[in-house]
Amino acid sequence: MRKCGIEIESLSAHRVADKLVNAGVEVLGAEKTRKNAVTVWINGKDKKKVFAILHNTCYNIVNVKYRGLERVKRECVKSVGLIVGAALFLISVCVLQTRVLRIEIVGSGAYYEREVHEILSRNSAGLFSKKPKEGAVTSEILSLPRVSFCSLALSGGVLTVTVEVSDEQAVIESSPLLSPQSGKVEELVVVRGTALVAVGDEVNGGDVLVNNTAPVGESGARTVIVIARVKIAYSVAKEYSLSENEAVAQAYLDFGEITDLKTTQTETGFLVEGNAHAEAALNLD
Repeated sequence: MRKCGIEIESLSAHRVADKLVNAGVEVLGAEKTRKNAVTVWINGKDKKKVFAILHNTCYNIVNVKYRGLERVKRECVKSVGLIVGAALFLISVCVLQTRVLRIEIVGSGAYYEREVHEILSRNSAGLFSKKPKEGAVTSEILSLPRVSFCSLALSGGVLTVTVEVSDEQAVIESSPLLSPQSGKVEELVVVRGTALVAVGDEVNGGDVLVNNTAPVGESGARTVIVIARVKIAYSVAKEYSLSENEAVAQAYLDFGEITDLKTTQTETGFLVEGNAHAEAALNLD
């Protein structure tokens, strides 16, 4: 049976064998070839399946090699027609220069590597793809907390994504978005994180509204930095020993903007009723 060795490069290259096994590929062996590279040996018939599994992921295939008779056969084929082979090689090089063979994340915001890879994947940018359109990709990357600059450059098959943050010394903590007040969810914007409620839901103060996790696969989850904002509407009612205008003005000072405002005269002044709003946000102005 033909054996095929695929050299895979990634910061998490040591996990690729488990990923392939979980996807149903029989891994015959694995060896670390460089600091961030591993060669996995598989049956030759599974080569296309491996390419499909690793397409649009953070794993970069940098070399394919063979053992036994298949290796001898391929060496013989390569020795025939050197001129034709050289011409095809030159054509291939020219074509591959316009394709993404490796992705590098650099800059003070390089710690966003996982998020950047996800954004690129959503925009169909991965192994052997063309350079992605900057507008769609950079706008998403710029929406990440503290990111102030982003650029894409493709050279020699390497897509370099430069990400700069405005405060590289700041520590970004992962935490959920909590409800600032008991009431009804009036507005909810979630850029990153898992929303646990929807507009119109009744919540209590301190409830988790957006969890700091994101689904992975069918049943897994990973921690993320929440980017979200919420607006809670809640009822207010307070009596003031003031004139009607003064009571309304004081209510605005106490609760901020009040909608559906209603005043009722009492024995000592006026009762002001209506709906006030409380807002909370994480990494989203």
